[in-house]
Amino acid sequence: MKRIFAVLLLILIFIAGCFSDSPEPLTDYSFSLTWGTYGISSYDSRTGRLVKTTDATNPEDYITTLILTEEQKSEIGAILAELDFDEYPEVYNPNASLASSPSMSLILTVQTGGNTYRIAAEDIAQGFESDHRQGQAFLDCCRGIIELLTESEEWKALPEYEFLYD
Repeated sequence: MKRIFAVLLLILIFIAGCFSDSPEPLTDYSFSLTWGTYGISSYDSRTGRLVKTTDATNPEDYITTLILTEEQKSEIGAILAELDFDEYPEVYNPNASLASSPSMSLILTVQTGGNTYRIAAEDIAQGFESDHRQGQAFLDCCRGIIELLTESEEWKALPEYEFLYD
């Protein structure tokens, strides 16, 4: 009886996995992301170059190298897989009806499967909330990657921001 139950349980798990809404994580990809007020922060996974800010007296003090672990790559691959890149124009505003001063920029470039996708949301309202499903998906993707990068020891080892924005 226990064997039959175990086999049935395995079959149910397999079937549930076949109908999962979550897409397969990207595995063979590279990406770059520019973010923040005026787009002062950035990361490029091909080079590992992580920039906390370009707005400083000595910007080179705010640059380091972050080579992603396999776990981090997998996590970002899962985040990126949630976006249908073909849905987005190259220039995009997830909240076209909103503005802020200062503004922020989010520029995401992903290379996978021989394709390059670029979504540039420049000079957009500060914040990671959108009234649109597509806009929210893009903002969630960027926020997830930013959180992973800014939680790294490499980011935390960089100096505090020299200039802050209201």
